[in-house]
Order: sequence, then C-alpha cells, then structure tokens
Amino acid sequence: MSVRLAAPSETTFLADLEARDLIHQKTPDMTDALLTQDQPPIYVGTDPSAPNLHAGNMIPLLGLDRYRRRGGQIILLLGGATGMIGDPSGKDAERDLQTADTVLANIASQRKQMEAFFARTDGPDPIIVNNADWFQEMNAIEFLRDIGKYFSVNAMLQKDSVKTRIENREQGISYTEFSYQLLQGFDFVHLYRKYGCSVQMGGSDQWGNIVGGVDLLRRMEGVQGHALTYPLLTNSEGKKYGKSEKGAIWLNPEETSPYEFYQFWLNSTDADAPKFLKQLTDIDLAALKDLEATPPHERQIQKALAELLTARVHGQEAARLSIEASQVIFKGKADTLSSELVATIASAVPTKDVPAGASTSLIEALTDEGLGAAASKGEARRLLKQNAVSVNGVKVQDENANLRDHIAGAGAVILSVGKAKRFLVRFNA
Repeated sequence: MSVRLAAPSETTFLADLEARDLIHQKTPDMTDALLTQDQPPIYVGTDPSAPNLHAGNMIPLLGLDRYRRRGGQIILLLGGATGMIGDPSGKDAERDLQTADTVLANIASQRKQMEAFFARTDGPDPIIVNNADWFQEMNAIEFLRDIGKYFSVNAMLQKDSVKTRIENREQGISYTEFSYQLLQGFDFVHLYRKYGCSVQMGGSDQWGNIVGGVDLLRRMEGVQGHALTYPLLTNSEGKKYGKSEKGAIWLNPEETSPYEFYQFWLNSTDADAPKFLKQLTDIDLAALKDLEATPPHERQIQKALAELLTARVHGQEAARLSIEASQVIFKGKADTLSSELVATIASAVPTKDVPAGASTSLIEALTDEGLGAAASKGEARRLLKQNAVSVNGVKVQDENANLRDHIAGAGAVILSVGKAKRFLVRFNA
C-alpha cells in the first residue's frame, strides 16, 4: 500500500500535534516560535515498572520523534530512582515496591527497545539518562533541605493523584508515594542544569507532576520551563492501551510478534482506526481524508494503519512479511514460501516440525497433539470425507498422502481444516 506521509518540513512541531489532536494541555508560553528559535531539548520520563514498552508508550515516543526529525534534541529519562518509589498518578492503591535488581533489569530492557525505535528515523542521537545516577549521590538531608523546602504541602495535597487517595481512608497514601512529585520535579531541574532542557512532555495523567517541575525550575533556577501533555491512547469505548490491560500490545517482538502486532491494528474498529492512523503515524492528513472516503468494507484505513505502524516499530521487512503471512493464512495457500515467511507464519499458527528422514502422512499431521487439527483419527477421517482438508490450497482426501509431496518452498506446507483453521508443517532437511 502506498500512502503519502507528511514531511516534517511541511508543518511546525506544535501545529502538527494540534492537527493530529495530540495536545491535551500545555503551558501558554510554549509556542512554535519559541521552539523554532531556541530549539530547547525536550524530555519524557518512562516508568520502569515493566521490562517492555507497550502500545500506550507510542504517543510520547512518537511525539519526541516528531520533534527530533525537525532537528530538535530529545532526552529519554529512565526512572531508576522514581521506579523504586512508584508514581501514585492514576492509582487507587499503593504500588508494590520493586527490588533494585528488577528495576535495573527493566531499565536495560526498555533502553534496548528505545534505541531500536529511534534507530529507524533520522535526527540527533537521543540522550538517554537514568535518574538514579543523580539521586543516589544525594543524601536525605540534602534532599529535604535543597529540594523539599521549595514544595508547599498545601499545594501537594491538592494534586489529584494525592487528593483522591487521601479521601479514600481505606487506601490512603504513604509518604513514599506522596514524595514522588518532588523527585520528578527535580529531574527537570537536573536536566536543565546539564543539558539546557526546558520542556517536559508526558501523558495527560502527568500534568500535575510536570507543572510541579516547571514551578521548581522557576524557583530554583529562575527559568521559565514548559509543559505539554498528550491524551492517553484509548479506543472509542475509553479503554486504555497500557501494560496492565488484558492482552497488552508490547513493542518487544519477543512478547508481541510483528505479525501479532500487525493483526492487532488491522483488526481496529471503524470507529478507532482513523484516530489511530492520525495520531500514531505520519500520514498526510489530506491522504487520511481520502482513505476515510473509501468503502468501509475495504478496510483501507486499517490496512494503512497496520502496515505503517508495524514498519515504524519493527521495520519495513517485518511489515512486508506480516502482510504476506496474513494473505497466506487467510487464503490457506501459497505458490512459494520463503524461510523468512515460514518463520513469520510459525509465530501465528500451530506448527509441527518433522525430523529429517521422517515421513508424515496427512492423517498423522491432522491427529498430532501439538497441532490439534483433529482430536482423533475418526474425526480426521470424517473431515477428509467431507472434503474439509486442504494441503497448501489443494483439497486432499487420501489420509495416507505424504505431505512432503506438497511442499511449497522452504520445506513447509500450509494445512487447512475448514474455512478458517490453519496449521504449518515444517520438514527439517
């Protein structure tokens, strides 16, 4: 699919975000004129409570990348210190504290995924930092004296993340989580001192923490900082796409394969797909309008969304293989199969590997426990008699047929039962 993408030079940063409905709130003095003239570094912090980034992380990451592709410097802050505390924002109860080893392992995993994500586009190399590096050098007296004195407890109590917990007497909030906003606020000050960073971005649930950092920067450094928050990624029913949601979509291909990633976006509803395409890709907005005019049953918007997002996160080759695998699985046949395509299909359907020298009859494959195509030989024979079994797109009724005779390439065949069930059989050389 050929879809026109908008070049970064065609629009300014904030204008592009505004056109894509990606600005939830921002400080009034943050303008395109300021960003274009001063081009200050912009940072986003990430929560290392899980080893993998998820679909919900894409909006802030893509926001940073939009700034980076316009020549701006971006900073990714990994919360080695804040991750040991836990952000109360959006939480009804106290988080379980993670061990230092868990946080370190999560940070290492997330960093690898971030580096891969930004390696796919052009711009200044991202700066990646860990806030444990500066907080571990600070003792409690320094923290309370040099940072704590700038925070008003009265103001802290009014933050939504704190207020709702205090009003819930059964849950409450610990001093540990209550102090989280001090840590995030000082991150902003540190990054300004070291890199000249004066803009922080994040999800809409982070507004209170971010403007707290803006205020601390003004008090400690006499500098006007800026804040911008994005809407959280939700579907038309208001469901969030996060790590705690059932069936979370991960950016790590070892957790969510490129094919599964592609299929998830391909199956977006008609109500969700246009918004996702608008916010999560760089599609030209005029081209999006053209797609919206196409008949819904053609699912042109979903196809563009799935291809563009898979290519952005996993690379163009992974997107191509996901599309080809999808077509093969849908049709149940292929004229040829490459080793790369077979590997992609194997990540999507039940697969049986046949040792070298072994012959596999059709009925053996159908009744293989690993495939689960038929529960018994009796059921397999009924399916064959009903002409419900195809081998690489060809109807077969002979239970003793040798599957090797149907290899389509790369030592594999596609086995179909009925209209929808697909299986893969691979023969080792």
